[in-house]
Amino acid sequence: MNYWQRRFKREILLSPGKHCLLQGHTGAGKTNLLMWVVDGFFKLREELPSNEWETLVWFDRGKSSEILQLCKLGPVRVLIPEGCDLEINTFGPEDLDIEKEYFSNPSQIWHLLDRDRINVICLQRFLIDPQAFPPVVSKLFKSLILDSFNYKIHPENCPPSLLLPRITLIIDEINNIAPSKGQGSGSREESSAGAWIQQNVEQLRSQKIRLVGSTHGWRKLRPGVRSSFPSHIALPGAYYPSSEKPKLARFNRLFETLETGQCCLIFEKDVFSDPFKVPYLGRGEDLGFILYHGQMKKKKQPQQKKPSYETLLQALAQLAQQPQAEPFKN
Repeated sequence: MNYWQRRFKREILLSPGKHCLLQGHTGAGKTNLLMWVVDGFFKLREELPSNEWETLVWFDRGKSSEILQLCKLGPVRVLIPEGCDLEINTFGPEDLDIEKEYFSNPSQIWHLLDRDRINVICLQRFLIDPQAFPPVVSKLFKSLILDSFNYKIHPENCPPSLLLPRITLIIDEINNIAPSKGQGSGSREESSAGAWIQQNVEQLRSQKIRLVGSTHGWRKLRPGVRSSFPSHIALPGAYYPSSEKPKLARFNRLFETLETGQCCLIFEKDVFSDPFKVPYLGRGEDLGFILYHGQMKKKKQPQQKKPSYETLLQALAQLAQQPQAEPFKN
């Protein structure tokens, strides 16, 4: 472990509630780096007392068999909507420690967490309708914020006396949850989800809840959210606008020409490390594959029936029969 990695451990991993944002183009190694962060948290458990362990929450996008790779780092608890399920198929005799929990309401998720496991939230693969995803995410984060402020979140295996357990939310492509204007669907529900995160991202830090997210591009993420990340990791293709990050913008050429798997750790005040290679932790597809069964559907709002032509005529006739008010006289 070099100087910069030790500093990353000291200033970020060991700082509860400190947000961190990864940026890089497709194929730059963002998912592998997020796995590396998870591995770092688990290795810290050998040094820290159990009341300082982070509860890890991984948002599964269902784009590959990431869950199987997470099993190589630690035991996994998969949180699945009722009526849906996962079918896990492995290529070898490996005994993967995966347990399933089912929820009927997204607000229940935060009360099903297990501190000793990697908690994988499976939502996006079961929400095929693009209009169904934003309202579920909005409800999910709204319940997280309200419950954390009321000290109601207490993962399994946390000490009963621990009022504010440390929680890290790991979100690949966080811009899908809080997109910048013109980058998402533009729906009211999507805007609501981003607004809840933006308004409370700093308050979450005080509750010892942090976001570790990745994005393809700086401007793809909602401005009020991206400005709340004090620490960053630049991967190949990272780009910082001079209007918001003038110091880092001078080194865009360096970030753009990083090799696949390389990164620069960026700390507060935009001090960044030399490029270094992140250890490759493998792919879930090499271990097996996962099939997702079922679908969450957006609840249909009851439609109001339009009054018929005859109903309108009857209403007008009743109005005509009502006595006229006398004009006001001085």
